[in-house]
Amino acid sequence: MLALAGVMVTGVPAAAAPGPVLLADTNRSGALDWADLPGKGRWSPQRGAIFLPNVDDDAKRCKVTDADMADNSLAVDARLAACNDAQDDVVNGPQDVADFAPLRTMPRNVSQNGTVSLGAGEGRYARLWVERDGAWASLGESGVLTAAELRRGVRLGLEGRDVIRDKAVWNGVVTVSVTAGGTDSVQLRVAPLIMQNDLRAPRRVVTSEPPVPELRAGYDEFRAGLRQAMEAANLPESALTAVTNYDRWFQDILEPTTASMPGPGGKPQVMHVLLRSANYRPAVEWEGELYPPSLRPAGKVAFATLRGPNVGVVQQYTDQRGPAVDDSLNSTGNYESLPPYRGHELGRPLYGSTPDRRPDPTFTTLIGSQYAEPVVIDTSWLVVGHSDETVHVIPARNARGWTLMVADPRLAVDVLRQATKDGHGGAVLFDGTAEPVKPTIDAALADPKFLEQNDTAARHIDTQLAVLLRETGLTTSDLVRVPVLFEQYTWEQLATETAALTESGRVTRSMIVDLRDRMKAGKAPRTAFAAHTAGIPNGISLGGGVFGAPDPHGPRVDGIDLFKRETERALAGTPVRVRWVEDWQFLHKGLGEVHCGTNALREPTRADWWRA
Repeated sequence: MLALAGVMVTGVPAAAAPGPVLLADTNRSGALDWADLPGKGRWSPQRGAIFLPNVDDDAKRCKVTDADMADNSLAVDARLAACNDAQDDVVNGPQDVADFAPLRTMPRNVSQNGTVSLGAGEGRYARLWVERDGAWASLGESGVLTAAELRRGVRLGLEGRDVIRDKAVWNGVVTVSVTAGGTDSVQLRVAPLIMQNDLRAPRRVVTSEPPVPELRAGYDEFRAGLRQAMEAANLPESALTAVTNYDRWFQDILEPTTASMPGPGGKPQVMHVLLRSANYRPAVEWEGELYPPSLRPAGKVAFATLRGPNVGVVQQYTDQRGPAVDDSLNSTGNYESLPPYRGHELGRPLYGSTPDRRPDPTFTTLIGSQYAEPVVIDTSWLVVGHSDETVHVIPARNARGWTLMVADPRLAVDVLRQATKDGHGGAVLFDGTAEPVKPTIDAALADPKFLEQNDTAARHIDTQLAVLLRETGLTTSDLVRVPVLFEQYTWEQLATETAALTESGRVTRSMIVDLRDRMKAGKAPRTAFAAHTAGIPNGISLGGGVFGAPDPHGPRVDGIDLFKRETERALAGTPVRVRWVEDWQFLHKGLGEVHCGTNALREPTRADWWRA
């Protein structure tokens, strides 16, 4: 019995015919044996060996200096993204070998040296390794195997050097061939990047900690509420990482995924792969100074703080963008994941896009090249334009185990109308906040514009739901609707309120100018919306059914927040337990909520995805 990085090779026969025999884990059992022979030459979803994109940093050799963090040039971004275990020909610590896919030539009766090689042009995507005298040596895309090695049988490894970025360019498959008096080949495919979903428990929750006092308004209350919600989910204090960062929008700077392959004993070998947001800012002149093109600076925290053993980072963007690309939609708060359901056993990506207002096409191509066709909804009517602003996946007691929580402006207005009927029309919106204007329920309902704008927002959400119900098979009765009021902006209002809207950094001045120009040109809806009361679905799932929701600050009657009460009633038939998190000053006022200010590394959607 022979072992390769803990993967066992069993049933090895005596040397026989002279032609080579090359094995990979074709049957995905975690062991190399003769059962891997059938079908090994052609990869299929049902059968074929899998390898990892080795983009983590097992030895933590990739250093990010303070100078790197301060330098926003694209050259620094490219250098940081290029540093990972796959970019050198050194074994980076004992954990690194576990990221190699095992291969083996079986003992054969040969008298001449042979070669092992990748298919033409595949060296940019993978690297071959050979084990000699107890140590691993890189062969690159090809190498010589001695006759003595071939007679004994050779232990090989395959290391993925990249992820699938465009399946039309590379579909993830490589062919490894051994030639020695004949040729034998196996095909392997790189593991897809599978997006997390909110039904899976987080292993680690991350948020930003502002480094200067002027950015900390409301932060302490937000962090305390987040920590209390985590405690309700039995997450230890060590599970929360607060990264010193000027950019508070942690959901918007990276999207976590996982890649996995069969490991020893059939246990999956799992790697988290973080997709840095494709937020690209072209060169701009501002107040007489020229600023060179750059990526979102905060994205570098993925390299500096999160990259390490079994955590890699991938960067994908293009600076060749058509006029329809809106950089706000490149923030990764726009990218979510639907959990598995019939016909889509790994779930599906979800993001917002329209022909006239869409994200970076190379990033969406990467997303769509992995494991499932994405679901795309219209978010062009929102100022920020993200899919997480209106819907959130939650657990449910139904056959599929999940449903959607949906922001419902009509329900919010109905709650206000009922309060008026009950004699509480004098209660105020935004109760418990420092808002300078707190309209009463009666005043809000007497304002035709207030009613019209919430009806318009509701109709936009109806359009989103029509797509989601059609694509998932959910029904309207499955949905959990919660009260959220929306406010409306015309392009003229965006022009006059640019400074206030961009103060938190959620959207930049160029994003607002871009949206305003689209609205003027008829390439976006005439009005744009943002949550007026806190967007309740825009919270964080913490496992065990605990949902950290933003405090809506709805009208209070007898000390009870009517929007909270309505939300808790709507969730009463589900496994969800709400924990309210105060985010009004720190996040809501900046056009975001709890979800926007956090991120999480979760348990994989399905580590053994090949069995789905």
